[in-house]
Amino acid sequence: LAADSRELLRLGHPLRREYSTGRFYRALLAAGRHAFIYPEADMATVEENGERKVRLVECPKCDGPVEVEPVTVLRPDDQALQDLFEGTLNVVPCEHCGVTFALRVAVLFRDDAAQYLVYNVPTESHADWREAELQMAAVTEQIFATEPDIDEPTCRLTVHRNEFIEKIALHCCGLDDRVVEYVKYQLLNHPSEDFGLDPVRHQLFFDFSQEEDENLGFLVFDRETNQATARTHLP
Repeated sequence: LAADSRELLRLGHPLRREYSTGRFYRALLAAGRHAFIYPEADMATVEENGERKVRLVECPKCDGPVEVEPVTVLRPDDQALQDLFEGTLNVVPCEHCGVTFALRVAVLFRDDAAQYLVYNVPTESHADWREAELQMAAVTEQIFATEPDIDEPTCRLTVHRNEFIEKIALHCCGLDDRVVEYVKYQLLNHPSEDFGLDPVRHQLFFDFSQEEDENLGFLVFDRETNQATARTHLP
């Protein structure tokens, strides 16, 4: 890729001008800390309450029952999308002990105008990717079963919150995530001599803070701590 490789990412105009690249950068850093700040709770049962879907979870600290209404669908203009970037989406307090925890629930981002979907299906590890793919296929089929004339949308699958944020942020900025993933692969599997990257230990995320830099920059996250430890860029 040439020095002006950032231009190769452009798919079109940014989706929303009010989404600053600096905000995406901060959101990725916050997402890395999310799992350490908030314990997680799995969904248990679903109870229909009129138009509401109330779910029952057990508090991960005191095991007390807590009724919650998780957000499972995000759209470009939703306040819930802002909550995702701020790290508060599906984060609830326990009414019994007061601890704040995160709901472990699948979430779909859908931009109908662009026919673009991003699924986040939390898994214990990337080894469960196949199961997440099956869930994504089932949801997509359900959504478009009654719309046979609509072209199949572009779909992306993530299994962690920071991956989910990155995919949405790239889309909002009008950037091609396929080029981003290709560059990540090259950097991880062909590291430079002065900056060694371990594809098992390290994970790369697009560095949205380097908007004026012609070279593509990336944040290096340590998988063990889920924290950003360095920056690297395309030579």
